[in-house]
Amino acid sequence: MFKKIIMSVMLLAALLLAACSESQSDKEVVKDGYQSLMEADSFDATFDLDVNVDADVQDPFIEPYIQMINDMELSMDMVADNEKQIQETVVHFEGTLSPMTISMDLPMYQNLKEEKMYIQTDSLVENLGMFMPLPEDAKGKLIEVDMADVEGMEEEEMDIDELTEQVQSIVNDFIDEKSEDDFTEEDGTYIVTFTKDDLANLVGKIASEVDDTITDEELQEGIDEINTALEDIDLNTFEIHMTMDGDQVKSQKFVLDAGFEAEGNAVQLELTADTVYNSINEDVEFTINPEDSEIMPMEEFEQLMMGGMEY
Repeated sequence: MFKKIIMSVMLLAALLLAACSESQSDKEVVKDGYQSLMEADSFDATFDLDVNVDADVQDPFIEPYIQMINDMELSMDMVADNEKQIQETVVHFEGTLSPMTISMDLPMYQNLKEEKMYIQTDSLVENLGMFMPLPEDAKGKLIEVDMADVEGMEEEEMDIDELTEQVQSIVNDFIDEKSEDDFTEEDGTYIVTFTKDDLANLVGKIASEVDDTITDEELQEGIDEINTALEDIDLNTFEIHMTMDGDQVKSQKFVLDAGFEAEGNAVQLELTADTVYNSINEDVEFTINPEDSEIMPMEEFEQLMMGGMEY
């Protein structure tokens, strides 16, 4: 009997030690969560952006634009297969600049390997028709955009995978270098707090990694310029919130609350960008199939728009 008690105590102690050794700090949870997102083979997510601007402006010309920003609704449904390098995004936008209201659902499909983007024409025809009449027969097609041409990369190829890996590595190192005091946990949500110096240093590190022609002196000058610009900004909140479901990221939220002056007017900006991951590393479906659709070159769509302006 005594031996059984001793064995039970030893087993309990071993289990407790194992649990303690597997426990992670708030910082480690955030870092591992971010790493798992970067390494995901696929994901299905929903993004929402909420912006509120409170400005002491009495200009009747500017006020409607501020109201439009505060009232607008912007969200995106995003699906990605990172192994095939295919992404699909449906942008939902609704905004009013009296007396005009735009309500748009804009589906886009990207093949990063081929550097091609495809945009469904239906919503463009419906919403741009008031500015530049487009024929109804332009509906039901996909506009093909050569991303290399748009980005001006005809002569200089850019390895998107390499660039992504560089930025991911920088962010990982940046998170790793932050103090444990910058990480907190509240009811399963992990909060990372950033400062003005964090922002300037992160931008500087990304710039130096992407462009290896930047000297250390130029890099420091750039960081100093950013810090100088940030001196006039009251940064009340600059945080990333990560909610976990087990060892999987359920959502990420970027929260910004800042005050500054613009042309002598006090401006308060509140911004929340929330991404909810509906699934990670599961099968994903795309609603757009360029191989099964009627393709319209971007040049042809531009000609239709110019033609509409002529009448």
